[in-house]
Amino acid sequence: MPIIKSMKIYGSIVKATFQNLRKKPSLFKPFLYLSLIELLGLMVIYWAPQPPVSLVLGQPIRAFYGEAALHYPSHLLVLPQIFRIWQIIAGVVFGSLLTGIAISMYNQEAKGMSMRFGKNFKITFNRYLPLLAYTLVTFIIIYLVEHFSGNFIKGRLEAGSGYFLKMGQIKWSVVLAFFNLCFSIAIETLFMYVPVLIIIENIGFWRAAGISIKTVCHYFATSILLVLVPVLFYMAAVISKVFIPRLMDKVFPEMSLVILGAGILIALLVNTIIAVSATILYLSVKESKAE
Repeated sequence: MPIIKSMKIYGSIVKATFQNLRKKPSLFKPFLYLSLIELLGLMVIYWAPQPPVSLVLGQPIRAFYGEAALHYPSHLLVLPQIFRIWQIIAGVVFGSLLTGIAISMYNQEAKGMSMRFGKNFKITFNRYLPLLAYTLVTFIIIYLVEHFSGNFIKGRLEAGSGYFLKMGQIKWSVVLAFFNLCFSIAIETLFMYVPVLIIIENIGFWRAAGISIKTVCHYFATSILLVLVPVLFYMAAVISKVFIPRLMDKVFPEMSLVILGAGILIALLVNTIIAVSATILYLSVKESKAE
């Protein structure tokens, strides 16, 4: 598809996305709930050193991160690592469902039907398993790449590789975070229409994955921009996590809490924009084919 045509399509989708979000702020509701779930988990982990939370989380944290992880300010240093685990759990269990609800809400509204959260929850819940499969597959792919890329650099550092040692820990940490983010964008782009297809067409994950990849290939520039541009805003939150130890030392220890909280708010906007824009593009393509 010519780049000029792709940019025109992209511009029209972005315009329609923001018009819908402005006129129908209830589209933010599903991912607002996900943000609240993540925020609740963050606060529980933050209070882990204190009773009564310590009675439940104290022993697991002590076993995996050491006694220092339950004392100020060391517990703020390991907070991002522990919170990352909660984010994964929340994203897989709740994120898949809430993404489907956001898509269903827009789809129902486009048909002139109800956008009520409860009604769309019922619609989405009946398709929860393929949505869960979508979330698990994307997470496993991204996790494996992050795991092996991290081990690759760690192995080179332990082996005394001059190139990596000259870069310094901060530089290679930023490069690694940037690489992982780019790979995540690529995978999310390939599978971006999967939840849309599961909700709107009521089909299984593998069939939806095949159609999604074909759609991305046909609308490549438009699709990757719909994911890339919103994620660029999230990139600052991802990269800033690398500097948490230094910021804690130079600003104040609770800086890790501030950065993680800001990341949750940015993710709320990014997830909503991507879900709505992907749905709008798919529906417009479907409508054009019908004509």
